[in-house]
Amino acid sequence: MSIARRALIAAAAFPAAALATESGPVLELAGEIAPPSPRSLSLAEIEALGATSLVTHTPWTTGPQHFAGVTVERLLTVLDARGGTLRATALNDYMVSMPVAEVVADGGFLATRIAGAPMPVRTRGPLWIVFPWSARPQLENAVTRQRAIWQIRRIDIT
Repeated sequence: MSIARRALIAAAAFPAAALATESGPVLELAGEIAPPSPRSLSLAEIEALGATSLVTHTPWTTGPQHFAGVTVERLLTVLDARGGTLRATALNDYMVSMPVAEVVADGGFLATRIAGAPMPVRTRGPLWIVFPWSARPQLENAVTRQRAIWQIRRIDIT
């Protein structure tokens, strides 16, 4: 199924996520994190954890992309995450698991914005885990590409 078709299906199934408002919840967090668990965060709440930026190319876009968001390390620190595995689930129920230590060491970044604007579902939003591919060419591999999940709606720490 094409990316565009998946995005349309996801937007229809999750209309609130398609809007990616700054105040409405876009991410559910659960698992081995500080209470409360589960909890939901809006884009503004995610960015309030310590927003930063990342400029990098991606395997799916043309040219350098200007992302804003938080590092996965910062997110996990604020959540007081104690598990060893991060499992991210997309709007279409695609799921990927990754060792926390590896995603942190590889510079995993939870993007909330691209070019200064919230990301709509049709362009991989509202949340996308990206990596610093431009700065670290060794991350250009199948494992890291698989971990670069977009349209994230939930993260579980186990």
